[in-house]
Amino acid sequence: MNSKRSISRPFLQALFLALLMSCSSSKNAGNNNVSSSGSPHINCPEDGDCSFEIMKNSSLEFKYDDTGKLYPAIEPGENMVVKYHYQRKPEPDVMDSGYSEYVYIEFNPESEQLILKDKELQKVKMIFGRICYCKGAMGYFPVQEGSLILFNREKNLQLRTSFKVNKVPQIVTHIDENINY
Repeated sequence: MNSKRSISRPFLQALFLALLMSCSSSKNAGNNNVSSSGSPHINCPEDGDCSFEIMKNSSLEFKYDDTGKLYPAIEPGENMVVKYHYQRKPEPDVMDSGYSEYVYIEFNPESEQLILKDKELQKVKMIFGRICYCKGAMGYFPVQEGSLILFNREKNLQLRTSFKVNKVPQIVTHIDENINY
């Protein structure tokens, strides 16, 4: 008698869905800003921590400092802004070893689906930031190369993006997350 058990396809799909949902972010009640903290992320580099913040009733504005460097500013508005933050764990006993990367996206909360490629990414004002003690190789840059698939339904945001910024080195090149808000 063969004691081998076969696992049904619907069971595997349900298991995958349960695992995927367990990776979604947590909700802070009573606040328009929603942060995910402590949840495992599908694409977070192993040497750091990743977090998301969803800002409702917001707008992403591009501003410039006194030196002409671009930076993002969150202002009150009608849209939603997603902020992704990767922070590499600092090297012990090494000054200025802090390193972070940011990705910002703004979209209309009524949009249930967005599929964008390359220069179309500026329709959601997608911007990448690299913050570190790395002279001449840091700052914020509009993303002009890549793809974005975004589904926004029933307070669940599915974000899939792959992108490249040719102006500075980058660690995060793709994000694949489900975020409950």
